[in-house]
Amino acid sequence: MSKKREVNCSFCGKTIIRKPSEIFNTNFCNHKCKQAYQIQNGHLINQHLRKQVVISCANCGRKFSVPKNREKTAKYCSKGCLGKANGRRGKIQYKNQIHVTCTNCGKDFEKKPSTLRTLNFCSVTCMGKYYSDSKMFSGEKSGTWNGGDIGYYGPNWLSQRRLARERDRFTCQNCGITEAQYGKELSVHHIIPFRSFNGDWEKANELLNLICLCEYPCHRKRHSKNG
Repeated sequence: MSKKREVNCSFCGKTIIRKPSEIFNTNFCNHKCKQAYQIQNGHLINQHLRKQVVISCANCGRKFSVPKNREKTAKYCSKGCLGKANGRRGKIQYKNQIHVTCTNCGKDFEKKPSTLRTLNFCSVTCMGKYYSDSKMFSGEKSGTWNGGDIGYYGPNWLSQRRLARERDRFTCQNCGITEAQYGKELSVHHIIPFRSFNGDWEKANELLNLICLCEYPCHRKRHSKNG
């Protein structure tokens, strides 16, 4: 048995049949009736936007009007006043900064209290150098640790490595840098990790499984994703 019900068009009164899930406070038999209803009753629609209240700008004190529903959230009369207020807040936050020493180079610099850490660095370069020199996230301490480097890739590795570099025109297949620009030979990466072949170096070293990448950052990123 059908669950459809009869309702009347809110504009013309015509009887229409609708499913319960399609029946609303106002229902229309077509788009024209809906448009006509909205034009006829426009003064009753969105009253929360039509009702205005007057408040004072928190920056300049000027009175301005906002919709009633923004009475407690609106603070500034213009973007200019908002910008000036943000500038004052920024100066206050800057004054609250704390002097710290770079863990890597010893340089003094300032940080917000909320960004202080056990290790603090004045730049990304210092952070990278410290982690590299200390090996804090290398080897077994790394989240991408996968059992260590493999020292031997089989008797055909050097020849396959050379063929892969020639095939890829001595160009990193990720960022496009050439060996001439890079200043040294590119790395040759196993797309499917060598250890996945359980010692079958012939399959592991097939050209289809090799790709030329610059060591940093492309080769390291690829290993990070595999990890």
